[in-house]
Amino acid sequence: MSDEQQPDGVGPPPGPPPGAPPQGRRPLLSPKYNPVTLIKDLGGLALYYPGQKLVSRAPRRLLDPVSTVGGDFVRWLAANGREMREELRLLFRDRPLPKAEGQIIRDTYREAMFNEIEVLRYPDLNPGTIDGTCIIEGREHLDAALARGKGAIVLIGHFGANQMIMPALGHKGYPMNQLSAPPPVWADILRETRTTPLWEKVLDRRWALEKRLPVQHINVFKFLRPAFECLQDNQVLGLAFDGGGGQKHTQVKLVEREAWVSVQPIQLWRKTGAALLPTVVIRPPGQRLHRVIIEPPLDWQPVKGDRDEETRRNMQAYVDRFSAWVARHPDHYLQFMLHRRRVRATDIRPFFDDYPALADQMSAEQAERHLRAAGDRT
Repeated sequence: MSDEQQPDGVGPPPGPPPGAPPQGRRPLLSPKYNPVTLIKDLGGLALYYPGQKLVSRAPRRLLDPVSTVGGDFVRWLAANGREMREELRLLFRDRPLPKAEGQIIRDTYREAMFNEIEVLRYPDLNPGTIDGTCIIEGREHLDAALARGKGAIVLIGHFGANQMIMPALGHKGYPMNQLSAPPPVWADILRETRTTPLWEKVLDRRWALEKRLPVQHINVFKFLRPAFECLQDNQVLGLAFDGGGGQKHTQVKLVEREAWVSVQPIQLWRKTGAALLPTVVIRPPGQRLHRVIIEPPLDWQPVKGDRDEETRRNMQAYVDRFSAWVARHPDHYLQFMLHRRRVRATDIRPFFDDYPALADQMSAEQAERHLRAAGDRT
């Protein structure tokens, strides 16, 4: 994908249908008949359909005990977070953990459940209720950025309840745009290895709830001109640095691990001159409110005569700030790391190089065609 639009048909021949694996890629058990997958999908269906109305009207004080029970159950299904523990050890290596490993894993699953429940409450968020869900810290940095007249890039990772940035800023009157992939696209990306009819219904319902947020969604698989235009109009653009898309990547150090990330955020920053504001959402265990923390803007670091090194250096400057949050709150990031581990076979560039080897890993060309085909259906 170029900076402003998808390829116009010139390039490799069409790939396999959305979700089709490379030769030899076959799940051991069809997702439709996997008992763990079935339990998860039935739970998700119950939560997103009849449960949504109930959860959206429940007192906020009940979210923590409900997410504790739900998170502990999912952790039990996941063999007490066996894969997640390996991700945690690779992330920290010899660096001391901020708290006991078992406590981090437990809090990760509870946090993920709490954040999922928050999605069900989107329809009841509005300018009058948002303060009971989120508080914004560092709002002066965003105001100063917009005063420059070149727009503001709110750069995030899939860390904690990162999705709450959209209602937090949108309901405060900021012209908010979000560059992301619509949830239903994952049904096509993981068609052979994860997707079931029940999960597709859950993804469709989640997308319907997200579309009710006060934000203009920009599909990362389509033309990206709206992302440039919103910044030119001095609006706010939210995007994540750690997604699996993008054609060009650079390597950065994330805590104690080497990660490959798309250069797209740096390209947007360079071309628009917008302010780039590192932003995170924190909610320590037991707290009711999410803290949306907008940090001071990054300064551009030019590198004369070496565009690739300039891109890498500026991305590393952002990741250094992000890594500090991950090191303090790994429970806010491990769920996403587990997700990237599980979908690495279809990544153009796997997030980390130190994953256990896969016999069915797609090549970059296969993965690009695969993702393009899935994106064309959104």
